[in-house]
Amino acid sequence: MKMPLNIIGIIPARGGSVRVPLKNIKLLAGKPLISYIISAALQSKYLRRVIVSTDHPEIKKISLQYGAEVPYERPKRISGSNATSIVVIQHVIRSIEKEEGKRVDIVVTLQPTSPFCRGADIDACISLLMKGKALSSTFSAVEIRERPEWMFRLKKGNYAEPYLFGTIQGKRTVRKFYERLFIPNGGIYATTRDTLFKENAIITKQTALYVMPKERSIDIDEEIDFSFAELLMGRAILRNEIKV
Repeated sequence: MKMPLNIIGIIPARGGSVRVPLKNIKLLAGKPLISYIISAALQSKYLRRVIVSTDHPEIKKISLQYGAEVPYERPKRISGSNATSIVVIQHVIRSIEKEEGKRVDIVVTLQPTSPFCRGADIDACISLLMKGKALSSTFSAVEIRERPEWMFRLKKGNYAEPYLFGTIQGKRTVRKFYERLFIPNGGIYATTRDTLFKENAIITKQTALYVMPKERSIDIDEEIDFSFAELLMGRAILRNEIKV
């Protein structure tokens, strides 16, 4: 890719949350949850702007306090739980290009539910995408421990049915015998503009992944995740890995 590139960070943060009300601004170690990903994004050497897309006035207020921009009001039609991240990101890109009069090259979608993500992680994902000649996107991922070969369906009468192929997969239970598998940790998705608009996708066959350690791949979804994150955050603060 030719330099310099117009690379924008976008943080989708709607006000509605079923499991944890206003989860994105719930306090974690004394700070709003969304503040951590904003701080990480502002540390990136590649992002030209850090924009929060929200439909909630309090999220907007807090995002501005921590240094993000909130220049565009998210329309009601893309503010519900059924609205996809792609539609939200496309709305922001169109607004930016209309305002600036120039094209966005790469969009980095950052989730407020990933408080342990660092600026260096964001830059690593972006760098991976820029160096890949045919890549359309990159995302942050974590290696799984729960193997699909060991999973079961719950059938009528509480009977257990192996999930894969209807049979128990092998007799090897030692992890080293299995291929390493990864799952998106939800933190970072770096995507070219063409991929978002022409393919209407973030992950394609030309996608690479950036591996993050498990302790930095915590995704906040439920109350119990906040409790676990509080413990990890306390340790990270003591080690000066995260500033508060």
